[in-house]
Amino acid sequence: MPPFQVLLLSRNPDLTKAIQAATAGFIQVRGCSDDREAIALLEQTEFAALLVELGPEESEQDVLPLLRTLSRARRKCLTIVLAHDLLDDQANGLFRVGVADCLVLPEGLERLPRLLQGLLSCATDEPAPDAPQAPSGRLEPDTADGFVEDLGGLMETVRRGASQETTVLLMGETGAGKTRLARLIHELSPRRNEPFLVVDCGILSQELIESELFGHVKGAFTGADRDRAGKLAAAGAGTLFLDEINSLPLALQSKLLRVVDERVFEPLGSEKSRPVRARLISASNVSLEQDVQAGRFRADLFFRLDVVSFFLPPLRERRGSVVPLALGFLRDFAARNRPDVTGLSAEAAAALQHYDWPGNVRELRNAIMRGVTLCAGPDVTLADLPDTLQMGSTLPEANGEAAVSQRSGEAKRSGEAKRSGVEMPLSDDLPPPTLALSKQEVEICRIVEALEKHGDNRQRAAAELGISRVALYKKLHKYQLMTPRYPKGDKAS
Repeated sequence: MPPFQVLLLSRNPDLTKAIQAATAGFIQVRGCSDDREAIALLEQTEFAALLVELGPEESEQDVLPLLRTLSRARRKCLTIVLAHDLLDDQANGLFRVGVADCLVLPEGLERLPRLLQGLLSCATDEPAPDAPQAPSGRLEPDTADGFVEDLGGLMETVRRGASQETTVLLMGETGAGKTRLARLIHELSPRRNEPFLVVDCGILSQELIESELFGHVKGAFTGADRDRAGKLAAAGAGTLFLDEINSLPLALQSKLLRVVDERVFEPLGSEKSRPVRARLISASNVSLEQDVQAGRFRADLFFRLDVVSFFLPPLRERRGSVVPLALGFLRDFAARNRPDVTGLSAEAAAALQHYDWPGNVRELRNAIMRGVTLCAGPDVTLADLPDTLQMGSTLPEANGEAAVSQRSGEAKRSGEAKRSGVEMPLSDDLPPPTLALSKQEVEICRIVEALEKHGDNRQRAAAELGISRVALYKKLHKYQLMTPRYPKGDKAS
């Protein structure tokens, strides 16, 4: 059977080669860099899927009009977005226009072959050609990324749980590594050569989650102009990972209970039951026991999901794991992009170990990716790491963190007071700011002023600040400014 043809819309010429190498002949990739060319090619040629790259400086708003046009031009073409960074609300917008899945580059390339195989098998009447098989070495997890080493004594329990067919529940803060652990369990299981698919229950509305999980038939609701396979079908005999399952609405919890109990489901608009072959792994970033007691989560579903469970503590509680994890990430990124980078400087390693990592493993991974990208020599130095880590090395840890927190809080209060005609100068009871801290103070004040001016409209505030909306979101998270300052309808003049 000939490989499937896939169209890649990207302005990065190296991405075509990378995808072709990752899929190893499973698909044929045809690249184009122009939106009009993509539309013309989709009209002329039968492509099995469309891959759209979301550039580093782009948000979902930049590609939504194109995706709508492409959907009208070729309704049967599966669409997958490849993003360099993706926020929850961005993914939500993409799913709303019919995107089948979103992958974050570069690690998303590893998921692409199996994702395509599962989706294409459900979208066609014949099975998709076999995706490249994982090499035999994958039977034993690779410790190069440091994650397996970080699990320590838990690893043996993970091995035993992975070999069974039971449901698995993963607990831990956002970014603690639950998705990585779910993938590791899949790779250690007899299902390792089958698809591993992810549904993030925390970013989709009830209607979208239901369609994403169960799929739908043509005419099931307004806009359902074709049949669509959900992730339960697309996962086949592989693994379906339900992230942030605590966000699943109660109405859908009852439907999922039937999936777990009876191993069947019905697509939206259909009365025909279909078998469930996939293994379910769920994850929650809050205590499901407390949600059960509060009536937010069904007790019967909780007990069926909590057959084998693992808890991943936050990175701040396992500081001894930070440097091994960082070195694992460094080896991984360097092998793919910078083979000349071989290690961490002592100062950089100390800064990594003393930082609290509010974003957990995910934040650590991004910090090392930045370091490998920017470093000029064989070692990643402190200067190559994000400003938050550099600041921590020049301030006493407690004072530095308190200063940033207090000053960002005062900046918010100052903005609120200013609206009432009251001046609130920043406190003088803090240690003299370093250059890095002074820069952050200026950023905080400017962000608060821009948000105040535009009544919390982040798109307009970002435009005034001269940065992208994605960059503004990152800074809002960094400085703990995500809470809106104005009630709905109360716009600053």
